[in-house]
Amino acid sequence: MRNFWLFSGCLLGLLACQGPAAAQTMVEYGAAASASATAASASKGVSSSVGGMLDNLGKVLDQSPDQVRKAEPQGATSRSAKPKRAAIKPAAPAVPQPTYEDAMGIEKGMSCEDVTRRFGPPAMSFAGEQDARTMSYAGKTGRVQVECQGGKVASAEKSN
Repeated sequence: MRNFWLFSGCLLGLLACQGPAAAQTMVEYGAAASASATAASASKGVSSSVGGMLDNLGKVLDQSPDQVRKAEPQGATSRSAKPKRAAIKPAAPAVPQPTYEDAMGIEKGMSCEDVTRRFGPPAMSFAGEQDARTMSYAGKTGRVQVECQGGKVASAEKSN
């Protein structure tokens, strides 16, 4: 008897929720249909322009060589003339990449220009108030956070 009431309650609950569930389904279907219609209308212009381009390409490729020669201006050279070859220049030698010192050598009191010259450009740099700048370097054994103020290194925190 207990199972009967449990089954009846579940069935009654399903019947009561049938209307709102159907309404929700209709709303979601309408939203999806309108979105797909919008996307389809936007892509119609793309397909016609690509189709037109391919038609023009087909016309050009279908022309015979005689038609192409007729279209050339009077003073133009014929296609049967042997083309001149350009002289091949040797490639310029590769410029070697500069090598910088390990960033773990940055010390408090160094000039910020000297730090950039010796240790290279920072991995990250932030400008602060007035003459302050924070730079982050990646060293061989860890990171170095450099605080510059007034053109000098105010602090150099090293972490592994």
